[in-house]
Amino acid sequence: MHSPLPVSPNWIDARQGTVSREVFLSDQIFQLEMERIFDRSWVFLAHETEIPQIGDFVVRSLGSAPVIVVREAADQVLAFLNSCRHRGARVCRGDAGNAKQFVCPYHGWSYKRTGELLTTTFDEHQPQDLDFSKWSLVKVPRLGTYKGLIFGSWNTDVPDLDRYLGDFKHYLDPFIGRTPGGMEVLAPPHRFRVKANWKIGALNFIGDNTHLLATHIGPVTLNPVRAAKSGLARNSDDSVQVITDEGHGCTLTYLANDLPAEFYNTHPAKLMPLYEQTLRPEQMAVLKALRVAVGNIFPNLSFIETPCGRGEKAVLLRQWRPISGTEMEVLSWAMAEREADADYRRRALNEGVRNFGAAGVFEQDDLTIWVSATAASRNPIAAEYPYSFTSALPVMNSPEKDYPGPGRVFKPIQAEVIQLEFMRHWQRTLVPE
Repeated sequence: MHSPLPVSPNWIDARQGTVSREVFLSDQIFQLEMERIFDRSWVFLAHETEIPQIGDFVVRSLGSAPVIVVREAADQVLAFLNSCRHRGARVCRGDAGNAKQFVCPYHGWSYKRTGELLTTTFDEHQPQDLDFSKWSLVKVPRLGTYKGLIFGSWNTDVPDLDRYLGDFKHYLDPFIGRTPGGMEVLAPPHRFRVKANWKIGALNFIGDNTHLLATHIGPVTLNPVRAAKSGLARNSDDSVQVITDEGHGCTLTYLANDLPAEFYNTHPAKLMPLYEQTLRPEQMAVLKALRVAVGNIFPNLSFIETPCGRGEKAVLLRQWRPISGTEMEVLSWAMAEREADADYRRRALNEGVRNFGAAGVFEQDDLTIWVSATAASRNPIAAEYPYSFTSALPVMNSPEKDYPGPGRVFKPIQAEVIQLEFMRHWQRTLVPE
């Protein structure tokens, strides 16, 4: 049974280009999101390289529930509700580890890595005909992987993951699956909590392309030479923003057209033959002269590809886990190609920590703004005034007709059109028309 709507579902006015502030504040809407989006959609759980050995596990969240993600065999990953069937205690209390079996710390109920109950510790006090198979850990019914990304869903009727990702795979592959060996997580994720709604992070990474020179004026001012050389203030007219029918989107920002020739070598020369071996020509074209890419897989898995050295790029994954209407936990992973050398992987990890970690140069800028926006909006006076997405209006009905990639493609990247389209998809998912 669905929860009753907290208010009339007219949170988004696409004709006026506005979104109610309540969408980013309400705990009632948060509860509805957990029920209708996060407990029913595909949600990112982990990357396969986080659990490379048999018995390796990580503890994450799937919608409203804590889960254990474990490698049971070389080609088998399982996930279970992280709650003992006896009295409900969390079976795994650490973030990660390696286990031969799972033992509840409360009363000692013990489970195989495949979830079956082994012993209650005091089996002699149980009925002789107790069917242990009925007291297994609760299994996540749907798991799927794509290019190393592990997703789960509590919804047995959710469409196959490949179908869910749909056309967005065209844009995703050049960042998370561009070599035969695939990408590798370089360290455990940074985890930090932010007093802001999860959708603010998703919107920022799907393509908030007007905040850069205001929010991040500090890094630009401190290193103006790098900013100029990277085309930070001037983008090519080839830059685009893309949204797909599944609510996934990205912004591809290309270098200005008048830079010295060497600056267009944006990716490592040693790895380019592997890219060409793995990607289709039209996907290789996505990477040509690319300065930075950001994107979001609906609902809450984002990525960014950002320079970490001359002709080198770091790929970062970012998940915005909802905690309440006004708080989220952020998980942030740095990644690089498995075929990359050790120095390259080190620079990619440093980029992830220095600029996008919990105390990163860019991260501190964003978090300060997000928290202040939440605090300033959380009052009855501000509630009367919706947020503006009005720069979407001039272009939202005029997608590019001749772009070679799938999805609805828009220019210029400064228009807030795919942010508004993300919010429209969010509302359709929450309140089906």
